[in-house]
Amino acid sequence: MTQDGPSWAIAALADEPAPLIAAFVRHHLAIGAREVHIFLDRPNPEAEALLNGLEGCILTLCDQAYWERVNHGRRPGRHLGRQKFNATRAYRTTGCDWLLHCDVDEFISDGAALSALLAHEQSAEGIVLGNLERVHRASEPGVHIFEGAFRGPIGFTETDAKALFGRFATFLNFGLTGHRVGKTIVRTGRDWTMGIHTPNGFAQSKLVKSDSRLLLHFDGLTELHYALKLLRKAFENYAGPKRKIGQERTAQFRFIRDHASDPNALFQLVRGVQSLTEHQATILGILGVLHEVPFVPKACTDLDLSPATFNAKLREREAALIATAGLTL
Repeated sequence: MTQDGPSWAIAALADEPAPLIAAFVRHHLAIGAREVHIFLDRPNPEAEALLNGLEGCILTLCDQAYWERVNHGRRPGRHLGRQKFNATRAYRTTGCDWLLHCDVDEFISDGAALSALLAHEQSAEGIVLGNLERVHRASEPGVHIFEGAFRGPIGFTETDAKALFGRFATFLNFGLTGHRVGKTIVRTGRDWTMGIHTPNGFAQSKLVKSDSRLLLHFDGLTELHYALKLLRKAFENYAGPKRKIGQERTAQFRFIRDHASDPNALFQLVRGVQSLTEHQATILGILGVLHEVPFVPKACTDLDLSPATFNAKLREREAALIATAGLTL
């Protein structure tokens, strides 16, 4: 612990266009993170150039030489396995008091609030940071990739969900496309291995759930980004048992597999689950789960975060995936 309070770090496996990775690192360093550990899942020279020499950024390229050095040449086949392996390495080497393992599409909204929370929960071994999920409004011009409002989870009945979301209700879990359980920031110096949401071997009795939803989840920075994410996961193939997913994600992936060669159908799904009509926004506002405070990452004024640039980089970076799916995007 420093004189200014507990220190905290973030670890993330990154396989995204460089502007997003750079925004993730710069923002969190600007709001108080002492260290941001970025593990590049494949080469990204542009990201390396943007982050080169940035104090507090610990950048690792996870090429074959890396896996030879740290894991006898074995690269975990699943993305989740690589995430957990690298987060555990960061956990065991960081000099900070706390570590958060999350994705580069998840941003802490308020560093001062997080620091105050860590200082207050002195007996906690881990604190669950609740999440909000970014949602687009139909009227948005799309100036930057972080534009939009944020929705929280809500337990709709099946009838109410269908009344509000129509045919897209079957793809939403508690009104969200992604997770609703947040991510856990954990105290360092313990004999744990890191998981996706909480560490393995973690004492649940020492877990505190924060009322503040400090984690903003951008489940797809653009419509194309989300469509490609669904494509990749829907056709994911790896050795060993398949991971368990909820019925809503299952429905999303089934739809994607059935319509993989039809871009119009893909983007209808994306818009249906990630954009709100004025009526939907009004209802969610009345229910108290729509937050319309804008978010712009800190220390990023010189980055091109426009949707057009981001999508162009996506098309270049994900050309093999797009070609495999037979899409014209």
